[in-house]
Amino acid sequence: MNRPELWTAAAAAAPLLSYFLGRYHRWGGVAAGAAAFAAASYMLSAEIAAGAPYAALALWTAAALAHSALLNGRAGAAPDRSALQKALARAAALQAELALIKTETTLNAAGEKRSLAVYSAVKLLSETVEPQAAGKQLGKYLADYFGTEEAALYMAPVPGGPLELFSQAARGSALPPYAELPLGGGLPSAPLAAAGLALAPVTAGGENLGLLVLRGGESAARDAGRFAAEIAFALKRVMLFRRVEWLSLTDGLTGLWRRSALDEKVREEIRRAAAFKTSMGFMIADIDHFKHLNDTYGHQFGDAVLRRVAELLRSGVYETDFVGRYGGEEFGIVLPRADSAGVLRKAETIRARIEAEPFAQGLERVRLTVSIGIAHFPRDGRTPEEIIARADTALYAAKEGGRNRVMDAGSL
Repeated sequence: MNRPELWTAAAAAAPLLSYFLGRYHRWGGVAAGAAAFAAASYMLSAEIAAGAPYAALALWTAAALAHSALLNGRAGAAPDRSALQKALARAAALQAELALIKTETTLNAAGEKRSLAVYSAVKLLSETVEPQAAGKQLGKYLADYFGTEEAALYMAPVPGGPLELFSQAARGSALPPYAELPLGGGLPSAPLAAAGLALAPVTAGGENLGLLVLRGGESAARDAGRFAAEIAFALKRVMLFRRVEWLSLTDGLTGLWRRSALDEKVREEIRRAAAFKTSMGFMIADIDHFKHLNDTYGHQFGDAVLRRVAELLRSGVYETDFVGRYGGEEFGIVLPRADSAGVLRKAETIRARIEAEPFAQGLERVRLTVSIGIAHFPRDGRTPEEIIARADTALYAAKEGGRNRVMDAGSL
């Protein structure tokens, strides 16, 4: 390649120089390209012939320089990222909106679950005729509402006394027992959080019905208060039902179980003893000469005697034993898993205690005695009727033997 051709090629390449240098500064690249073209034109001035070839080269160079300036954008400016930034901002906004929707959906689902739990709990308590079974089912609704398996509901017993466990979720047993709850000597008047527990009283019409207990703090206590308010009147119905049921099964004078409940307990314990190959004791206690007491001192004194004897019988046996009024001045006692020697000792203790008890009638102290008949399953019979009949026979033998004594059917 000769010299004129070299400078011609340099003039033609001036737009390329403009393009590459223009990546850093648009107009600097244009100036550099124009300068390169001018220098090449000067070096070729002796060789250039006026006319179309040079004009075409000059036009090509001018157009190429203008095109490089257009491509390289504003001088020294960074590429325009506004559209990308807007797109990214819109994407971030959509992501935040989606997260909010997810949160709202989760909260709505939790709210629906709680609403369903409250509805189910109220419906269950409002319709049940089996409070014990309802208590077991209620534990699931407690867990659904509070989101924890460590939740329990205590209810006032019938008759009065300390609250009793009515229902609990799967891990309710992990909570402290009622006697160890931070109650400060009585039920709280409002929901509170203490010692890692949330406590809320259940009240209706000013009456304390029960207490909700669960793991948690202030927030859980507020939730417990809301749940307690929702179920209060339904729980009141359960209490009234239990009270009516209790009144129908208990003797109004002595507070002991009625004959129907006593007979059912005998049947239940015989079934249990037969299933587990254990024994059961049954005794009938009869107040000696009770008619004479009534005739001599009046029926009010007779009623007082029946109430006091009932108290002595209850206090003379275990909590697992079952004491009922068999009829008139007779009382029945069911003693699950009791051996004959133990029942005999217990009966003698009861007889001696009643004999030593002074019954006041005005200024007079009246003494009375009881006769007791004992029978055992399976030794003395296999059915409730046989056991009761054998205990009655033993009682008759005690009466015939002079009263104020204990007779075991096994010795007849």
